[in-house]
Amino acid sequence: MLGRMGRDASSPLAIQIAQDTIRILQLSGRRVQPRVSAWALERLEPLAQTLSAPRADASLESLQPPLRRALEHCGSRHRQAVLALPAAQVMCKRCRLPAGLNEAALEQQVLAQAEQLFPISLDDLALDFQVLGPADTPGQVEVLVAACRQHLLDPLEALCTAVGLELVALEIDSLALQRAMPAASGARAALLELEVGNTVLHSWPDAASPRQQHLMTAPEQADDSSCLPALGRALGMATPDQELRALFITGALATTAVAQHLQVTLGLPCQMLPVLDDLHLGHAARRAQAASMALPYSLALGGLR
Repeated sequence: MLGRMGRDASSPLAIQIAQDTIRILQLSGRRVQPRVSAWALERLEPLAQTLSAPRADASLESLQPPLRRALEHCGSRHRQAVLALPAAQVMCKRCRLPAGLNEAALEQQVLAQAEQLFPISLDDLALDFQVLGPADTPGQVEVLVAACRQHLLDPLEALCTAVGLELVALEIDSLALQRAMPAASGARAALLELEVGNTVLHSWPDAASPRQQHLMTAPEQADDSSCLPALGRALGMATPDQELRALFITGALATTAVAQHLQVTLGLPCQMLPVLDDLHLGHAARRAQAASMALPYSLALGGLR
């Protein structure tokens, strides 16, 4: 159940379970001018694991109390939820199908080609697809088909059900985050996600095929600058062939000081992800947490028209 890449989700509660926190955000209005209608940030115990590496059902039980608290704090009565899977856990392939088919016919065509697209038994796969647009061949459209193993989805659905949520969509995190990128950034811009215990570089050389690279482990404190030289070197090694023109940073450990250091080290413009400046999360202390809301913001944005 990949939820049509989030297109059918209507004002969902966008939820991210990171290493250190559970983050919930709900948007209302329209995509061109969304506003925050509910949000929460609930701290987790240091040893809590993330949904990017789903555990056995019994282990996920430890996430139920903090998730319930986060839902209570956010204040929303909405109980439809959308989550994200790391791009590394989702296989994406392209195919060409006849133009003019309705969604049911497209789905049948995708299923017919799935065995050739993915070398895994269909019984163990959850599939979804999205029409990208006309193909080079007249009378055909290009379709992005996404697949992930069903056993990765089952624990997420079980967790949502246990706290009274309906999981209506799952998205690929890199594709969702692309919505938060500045419109003029183009294919030569990348997004560096700095989180406790995890540093991920997202880029989109091809708009429908994201590239995700896990770099060195981030420090546990945002003001720990000892790892910045190593981070700069890791970024330089990860992007020699990408010809980046701009780098944006986000995440719980992202700060303007980190952006300034990376700009000097890499010799290219680097700044905090600007779209999060307008979240209006309340007083100054809460606004400082806005950088950690990039993925929930992107997921929620997918549910707006």
